[in-house]
Amino acid sequence: MTGLFRKITDRLLSYHRRLVHDPLLSVPEFAGRISRTEQIRYGSEARNCQAVADMLLFGVEYVSGAAVEGDVVEFGCMTGRTATVLAAAMASFRLDRKLHLFDSFEGLPDSNSETDQRSLHVKHGVWAPGTCRGISPAALRGKCTRYLAGDQVLIYEGWFRDSMPRIPTGTRFGLLHVDCDLYQSAIDALDYVFQQRMVAEGAIILFDDWNCNRASNDFGERKAWQEVTAKYRITFSDAGDYGWAGHKFIVHAWQS
Repeated sequence: MTGLFRKITDRLLSYHRRLVHDPLLSVPEFAGRISRTEQIRYGSEARNCQAVADMLLFGVEYVSGAAVEGDVVEFGCMTGRTATVLAAAMASFRLDRKLHLFDSFEGLPDSNSETDQRSLHVKHGVWAPGTCRGISPAALRGKCTRYLAGDQVLIYEGWFRDSMPRIPTGTRFGLLHVDCDLYQSAIDALDYVFQQRMVAEGAIILFDDWNCNRASNDFGERKAWQEVTAKYRITFSDAGDYGWAGHKFIVHAWQS
C-alpha cells in the first residue's frame, strides 16, 4: 500500500509541477496563442507561426509517447523561434535527449544547383543568397538553454555538407525538423542522415517549406524527399499538412 501511495503522490506532484512550472507557458506561441502584438509584428504569417509551433510540440509529444528512440534535430534555425519551441517542448515532456541545431548563420547559400536556379522563389529573389540570416550561435544557444541543460544543446555552424560530419558517432534522430528552403540544402541534410543510418524507426520528419514554389514536386524539399525515398527505398506514412507550407511523414524502414 505504501508503494502505491508513493506512486500516486509522485504522479500528483508531477501534474502539479507541469501545471505551475510547465516550460511551455513561457513560450509566446503557447502562453497566449496569437497575441495582438504578434499579429502586428507578423501579420498574416502569425497564424502559420502558431500552426508550426503546435506541430513541433505534437512531434515531441509523439516521440515521447510512442517510444521513438533518438535525438531531436533542426536543419535551419534562423531566428531561433522554432528551436525555442523544440527546447521548451522537450523540457516540458522531460525528454532527456540532445537537441542538434544546424545553420550556416550566414543566410541561404548561393543557388548553384540547376533545380534551385529554376525554382520560383529563387528566380523572384525570395530565396536569394544571404536571405533568411538570423541570430548568432551564441544567441541561439541562449534561447535554448533557457529550457535545456547546456550539454543537451549542440550547435553546428556552417553549410550542412561541411558541418554534418561533426555529428557524434552513433547518433540517432527521432524527430527531424527540415527548414532548408532550397533543394540542395534539403538533399544534403536528408541524404546524409539516411546514408549514415541516423534515422530511428518511427521517426517523424517535419518539412517547413513543403508547399513553397506553388507546391511543385520539381523543387525544394518536395524534390529532395522524392529522391531520398527512391534511393533508400524508404517505407513511410504520410501524416499530412500543417499550416500553409508544412508537411510531415513518419519513417518505418529503409535500405542503405
